[in-house]
Amino acid sequence: MSSMIPRATEISHLLLSLAAHDGDAVIDGTAGKGRDTCFLAALVGEKGQVWAFDIQEEACRATKAMLAEEGFAARARVICDDHANIAAYDIPPAAAAIFNLGWLPGSDHSVVSGQSTVTALQMTLVKLKEGGILVIVIYPGHTEGAMEYTAVLGWLSSLPKKQARSLQISFPAYEQAPLVLLIEKQLA
Repeated sequence: MSSMIPRATEISHLLLSLAAHDGDAVIDGTAGKGRDTCFLAALVGEKGQVWAFDIQEEACRATKAMLAEEGFAARARVICDDHANIAAYDIPPAAAAIFNLGWLPGSDHSVVSGQSTVTALQMTLVKLKEGGILVIVIYPGHTEGAMEYTAVLGWLSSLPKKQARSLQISFPAYEQAPLVLLIEKQLA
């Protein structure tokens, strides 16, 4: 029997599918193994563009390989750089962005930085078009993730209501479960 309650990653994909469409620019702030990047590439079609960032070479290689395997290589630009440097890239106004935080499965667990993440989220919000969304999947069930969640929540609470609306989706029965944060850039 399948569950009626979707996992955090399924919720994030549902939200992205409501905002990103054929021909859009979108951002994957944490390319990881490439799953979210490929999902976004399918949403934006041949005329769209995914900008995928990851600081780890291993993640960039895995994402490029998955994109090639799925036939989406031309739809995505994989950038091996800290997502905090997103402002340095000439990204057109994006319809949606995702940050699936935490660490790359099977890799160095110390590559988590609340301050780098907050900088990246702020820069990504600037890159979104009006009405665009930023989806964050965050894992507060471990020490580094809890610190990152605290930093992200502090940033989110400081945003002027005129700039963004936000929503948090949680799984209260599961202490270690990830949370989903949705931020919608408000119209000017």
